[in-house]
Amino acid sequence: MLRSSFLAFTVLLTGSISLQAQQTDALAKIRSQVEQPEVEMHVRFLAADELEGRDVGSPGIEIAAQYLASYFRSRNLKSLPDAENYRQRVPFLQAKPPLQGELKIGKQSFTLSQDFVVRQGQNGSLQGSAVVLDWGTGAEVTADQVRGKWVIAKAGTEAGASPQAQLTASADKLKKLQELGALGLVELFHNQQRSWNQLAPYLSGSKFILGSSNAATPSTFPLIWLNDTNHSLHQSLKSQKRPQLSFSISGKEEQVLSSSNILAVVEGTDPELKQEYVMLSAHYDHVGIGSAVNGDSIYNGARDNAVGVTALLMAADYFSKNPPKRSVLLAAWTAEEKGLLGSRWFAEHPPVPLSQIIFNLNIDGAGYNDTTKVTVIGLERTEAEADLQAAAQAFGLEAIQDPVPQQNLFDRSDNVHFARAGIPAPTYSMGMTAFDAALMQYYHQPADEAESINFSYVSRYIQSFILAAEKIAGAAQAPFWRGGDKYEAAGNTLYNRK
Repeated sequence: MLRSSFLAFTVLLTGSISLQAQQTDALAKIRSQVEQPEVEMHVRFLAADELEGRDVGSPGIEIAAQYLASYFRSRNLKSLPDAENYRQRVPFLQAKPPLQGELKIGKQSFTLSQDFVVRQGQNGSLQGSAVVLDWGTGAEVTADQVRGKWVIAKAGTEAGASPQAQLTASADKLKKLQELGALGLVELFHNQQRSWNQLAPYLSGSKFILGSSNAATPSTFPLIWLNDTNHSLHQSLKSQKRPQLSFSISGKEEQVLSSSNILAVVEGTDPELKQEYVMLSAHYDHVGIGSAVNGDSIYNGARDNAVGVTALLMAADYFSKNPPKRSVLLAAWTAEEKGLLGSRWFAEHPPVPLSQIIFNLNIDGAGYNDTTKVTVIGLERTEAEADLQAAAQAFGLEAIQDPVPQQNLFDRSDNVHFARAGIPAPTYSMGMTAFDAALMQYYHQPADEAESINFSYVSRYIQSFILAAEKIAGAAQAPFWRGGDKYEAAGNTLYNRK
């Protein structure tokens, strides 16, 4: 009995020592292979003035796309189905706003821009009766109720309060209402985080929407946002039995264009686990050229998100030399700044089954104001928490939770499409402890240039990101959502968990 216990203890101890040795070896390799000069080279190239802020549809973003694809090819990474030369084509429509428009509901008339904006729809007029719902989601929406009618509802969902959540919810409502044969959607905007005067100029500008898988075609289904700051309009319209609605616009222009998600795979070494993917993702677009600040009109996007894309490149190099047990899927998204559109296209047209993607470690953020930390949006929400903390600690950093949960940052980056599908998907951001002046002086500003980056910190941050990915890719069991998370049920369905 004593001999048996001793042997069991010896096996356990040997396994523990072996695991520690592997982790020490990985740490040493990352330190030696992920070096600051190459980190700096990639960030400086991607955030150079010559790329003019990497706006979708610009020559600059195409240069960045070719840079990424060429780098993946140089590391002999595998391409994916429907992503020839590492490019998954994403079709768009770029819509310029109408010059004139009229909206009338019942006896009330509304003024374009001042009262309403047209987020989607074609030149011309459309009339019909309207049904007024609360949120326009779930059991409220049935074919019998909405077919051949306008739908009027509050923007967003009962659970989604942020402007980004409201924008995301619109796409879901739109898709369902089109399928059910509705005439159009009017959403009543009310938000305590962002006023109508702040949001209307953004919504009234040039817009990108996803096209179809065959070719981008203009969408004739109207989507209107109507100001309802005091909630009084919703109550007034709901009291009417079935108000008549008339709508017309003119002067709107649309053009077809495309961009690409840049995708590559490092195949895993385990015969069984290599069928599972750890997806590392970052968006490579930015906002392009805008209003001049101190004479500079190029919004370079070094922090947002040349640093994140550089992390993908360094991960590609490292894992091509040190493949883990699971496969690593590297995904550089286009059109994040246009409404998370590139990642949404991937989620709706996945080149591998989403059920084979066991984890998404996204990398994005507004910047940093604490170089002793890594801020993981969703740190506590998955079973990878300890690995993420240990990876940061290995490079002298502290992994912290989202410091501003009221901003709902988890649902405002590319990871949200995969989280909603059920995939555990935190975002690994640089050290951010508040939306303060130190952060905002660079966020979406021309000042966000490579010259202002602390490359010593950024290099350690990227090293910790790669170590976190390696820990997850080599784990005996794939990390899942913590019990009770709002995306746990979706994960149970996706992975067929009992």
